Amino acid sequence: MKHLQQLSLIALLLALLASCKPVPVSHWFPVTPQEFYERDLLKAKLEKTPAGQTWFRVGEKVLSDSVFSLAPYQERFYLGDSVPAQAIRLKIPEGRKLVITPLREDADTTAHLFLELYKIKSNGKTQRLDYLNKDGQSLTYTNYEQDTLLLRLQTGLNEKLSVTLSLTTLPSLSFPVAGHNMSALISFWGADRDGGIRSHEGVDIRAKRGTPVVAAQAGFVTQTGTNNLGGKVVFLSTLSSPYSLYYAHLDSQLVSSGQRVTLGDTLGLVGNTGNAITTAPHLHFGIYLRGQGAVNPLPFINDRKEKLSGLPETSKWFGDTVTLKKKANLFYSPQFDKTSQISTLPANTVVRIIGEMAKGYRVTLEDGTKGYIPTVPLQKYKRPELIKNSPARSSAGL
Repeated sequence: MKHLQQLSLIALLLALLASCKPVPVSHWFPVTPQEFYERDLLKAKLEKTPAGQTWFRVGEKVLSDSVFSLAPYQERFYLGDSVPAQAIRLKIPEGRKLVITPLREDADTTAHLFLELYKIKSNGKTQRLDYLNKDGQSLTYTNYEQDTLLLRLQTGLNEKLSVTLSLTTLPSLSFPVAGHNMSALISFWGADRDGGIRSHEGVDIRAKRGTPVVAAQAGFVTQTGTNNLGGKVVFLSTLSSPYSLYYAHLDSQLVSSGQRVTLGDTLGLVGNTGNAITTAPHLHFGIYLRGQGAVNPLPFINDRKEKLSGLPETSKWFGDTVTLKKKANLFYSPQFDKTSQISTLPANTVVRIIGEMAKGYRVTLEDGTKGYIPTVPLQKYKRPELIKNSPARSSAGL
């Protein structure tokens, strides 16, 4: 009898679900702040209102936006009314961590801000990777797969928000020589070796003999030994990435094969063994992508602060529809590279200003195309029906 009751209950639930419009799983089991917010909108049936329909439609549509940027980068975004969401695609250089920092205007403390990070899969669909927590100040993400990423920003229903987004990068590894930094580098990736017969597959870091070389990331020692080129060497396989770290010319090794190490643990001491016997003591540091060979270590350890272009004062046209006083090239990237040009917009083209950067604007055209234009003179847009019915035209008999 109990089994029959369970079957009846399941059948009833299936019937109810079949009779209703399908709802995404995320709305039954929300995870992100935006999904919780969407669930509340659905409970209140606000998705049936014109504003609600726009909010959901635009939020989904921007996941296909093709505007593209590179870090470091900064932009002021407009979010509100018919533009409740915006997005930008980007790639992180190999070896870097992306740091995403949104900053609201000082006067704004009430409007929602949802920020979610996705990757673009091979079929063009998006897969969420991370999101900004409700009280989070920034989001940090390291991408080892060299994926194209997409960052979506969205405000709440019937809300308006101006938010400055800063995209910067940090090294994904710690510096491999204790007490040293980039100023100690004496040789870089790709430099000629043996009279040009081979190229340098790493970087050299000068330090006094006996200076500790340390684990730049937690992992386990896969090999220690001696070879003709590297002298005394240590190979470290990292735990959270597909890379193997190579430490060469050591004076001595202080770990053994199979040993587990944490970030900052001493692996050995700087020396000049191997083919460095005639040079000053230094560490040769290399990075190998498992199964694919050596990669340039410099981005992985470069801790020099990036320069981030500042933003101008908020334009009086920010968020408004305007016309161009002169022609302007439209690009899909705010770096304004010639290869990213979409078209040339003639003077008097109608655009809406939905973003601002150091030297230009993010705009959307009347046909929905989005892109970037360099800073050009703008003027107020006069709607055709207003011009047609203006007192001046009436008195002139137009």
